[in-house]
Amino acid sequence: MTSMGVSAGAGMIHYVLLTRDDLGRSVVDSRVIDVDPTDGLDGAGRVNAGIDVMLTAAREADTRVGPIGVAARTAAQRRHLRSRGSGPRRQIHLVAEDEAVVAYLADTGEIDRFSTAVVVDCGDTGMTMYTVDPRDRRITAVERSTVISGRRLDRAIAANLTADNPALGEASRTRAGRSELLSACRTAKEEIAYGPSGSGVAEGSSVTLPGGSGRVSLTETHVADAVAPMVREAREVFDRYIADAAARGVSPDAVVFVGGLANLPAVREMARGHEFDTVCPSTPELVAATGAALLAGESFSGTTRLAFIGGQRQREWLSATPLAVAGAIIAAALITVYAVSSSFAERQNPEPSPTVGSVPAVATTSEDRPDPVPTTSAPVTQVPDQPIEQTYEQPVYPPQPVPPPSWGGPPGWATTELPPTLPSTGTSTRTLSPFPWPTLPFAPGTTPSIPPDLLPPDLRPRSSTPTPPQLNRTPSPPRSTTDSGRGASPNGVESGAPVPSAPGASTPSTPVPIPR
Repeated sequence: MTSMGVSAGAGMIHYVLLTRDDLGRSVVDSRVIDVDPTDGLDGAGRVNAGIDVMLTAAREADTRVGPIGVAARTAAQRRHLRSRGSGPRRQIHLVAEDEAVVAYLADTGEIDRFSTAVVVDCGDTGMTMYTVDPRDRRITAVERSTVISGRRLDRAIAANLTADNPALGEASRTRAGRSELLSACRTAKEEIAYGPSGSGVAEGSSVTLPGGSGRVSLTETHVADAVAPMVREAREVFDRYIADAAARGVSPDAVVFVGGLANLPAVREMARGHEFDTVCPSTPELVAATGAALLAGESFSGTTRLAFIGGQRQREWLSATPLAVAGAIIAAALITVYAVSSSFAERQNPEPSPTVGSVPAVATTSEDRPDPVPTTSAPVTQVPDQPIEQTYEQPVYPPQPVPPPSWGGPPGWATTELPPTLPSTGTSTRTLSPFPWPTLPFAPGTTPSIPPDLLPPDLRPRSSTPTPPQLNRTPSPPRSTTDSGRGASPNGVESGAPVPSAPGASTPSTPVPIPR
């Protein structure tokens, strides 16, 4: 897995790509960006631009970069980096610089054998000292001092070179010349600091004069002479810090030098006179960046804090887009003023009268006719605008012809129309019913009555005719078939049938519905 670490310093920004294989071996690829305040970028945008450079280099090497850790020294710097800056918006792990340094020292095991160690971080803006407990990575007694710094050393080197070479003084009279000289001294100092120390050769690095008028040699001796007064002041601060630690009951076993100035042997001399070990990593300037990459890869660590960087658009007032917007606004304002002034001017002009005098005459003269004959044209009058009455006419739509049904076209989207078949396959059915409806064969004017036996007892009609007594019949031998259908009464009325009433007697009857 490959993770990226960034050390957002005030003078230089260090970037590392930390790749670890299955055997635990680490490969570090580093870059450094010199902070230029005149580049038009803020701190967060400058850090984000360097991240883009590292991601491009990793993409060219076919390396996939995972988490990104950014280390900043103060809480104000971390707040400034969070959710600010130009460039693409991306997620980072924002950590403190001292936590990143301790993570690197604990991972490499350089302080595991000590009970307590004092870390001295000498950077571009000053020196930071704090005490570390290797067992729990606890940081205590943080102290900051500016008696030694990279910027102060650059100014001291430039002053010493100017005193030895009058040509540098003449070339650095302007502000741009001084800035160019300081940048050249910084580059030469870094070359000497990162090179083999203690070589003692007379020739070191060269400093280009402002304007390219020449070059001046800068050796390790020049750097040591410039940093010597700062080291004496830093030793006093360091001795006082160790005394305060002893007063608290803390006895350090070792001192660890990190930061860009730790590459100079003269800086490490500030710990001389104390009975503890001196530890300096192989690349002290990359310790914080490498520790940030380690903390970013440790997702379970509580010291890492997720944040976002970038996402804002960086534009200057003299860039193309603001100028275009300002030009469009000014043009729109001028057009508005012109339109308003034109409307007022037209209202103040009087209407010309339809006379010949109001129109300039066009005269034609010749030598044969001394008296000019004026010719006039029709006057031009301005007719005031009259309100035009707006009328609305109902639009008349021409009748659309209805197309005849076509059987050869494609079917519709909702239904499928079947073409007719020839001959037709339909069949017709007929239903026979009697007409007129048959009637029952009753005599005209008579209505058959319902037999009383078929009516319920409460609905039977009351009759005044006494009921004949029951006749005691004796069983008789069976009759022949011809006699069974005959009635027993002499009048041809069967027994049990109703007795017909006399004429004139009213007998209630119940009408029987005639089925239809």
